[in-house]
Amino acid sequence: MVETDHKFEGLPTETRVLVPKKAMNEVQRLAAESSDDAVVEFGQDESHLFFQFGGRLLTCRKLTGQFPNYEAVLPRDVNKTVTIERSELQDALRRVSQLADQRSHAVKFMLAKEGLEISASSPEYGEAKEVIEKEFKGETIAIGFNAQYLLDFLAAAADGPISFELKDEQSAGQLRPLGDDTSRYRYVVMPMRI
Repeated sequence: MVETDHKFEGLPTETRVLVPKKAMNEVQRLAAESSDDAVVEFGQDESHLFFQFGGRLLTCRKLTGQFPNYEAVLPRDVNKTVTIERSELQDALRRVSQLADQRSHAVKFMLAKEGLEISASSPEYGEAKEVIEKEFKGETIAIGFNAQYLLDFLAAAADGPISFELKDEQSAGQLRPLGDDTSRYRYVVMPMRI
């Protein structure tokens, strides 16, 4: 989930719309081709959305239905947090995940006062373990994640520190990049049994 603060002229109330993925990809492409100071105009009617980029107009159908209740899966009461540099976590995870099971991509994270230990094992290839020394205050926790999901997040996150937040072994983990001041980005990943 990404949030950013922006005041829109002409929208007196909150507006929620479901935009098709292909249309969002096209909006992203048109925005990238526009100049840095270009303005995107947005409009809608009962069944369509309109995005104007200068002389170009993109029209798409609104999606109908109810968007899943994403707020229900956002972790609450996280009490175990460690802050790690994005590149340090990404590099360690890439190395360890080479020996993760090929189907599940499962890696184990062990948070203890010594730091963060990332490990993976595969009956065919062996096992890998790496320790990132970071100060961690709290009870030791061991939790499993799909390494590919975490690597996807780290590839999209801004450079700088990452806050890795956990509650317990059965609850979703949350990662937040702390180096980006313009947007609030939260990435929620469900744990795996290890």
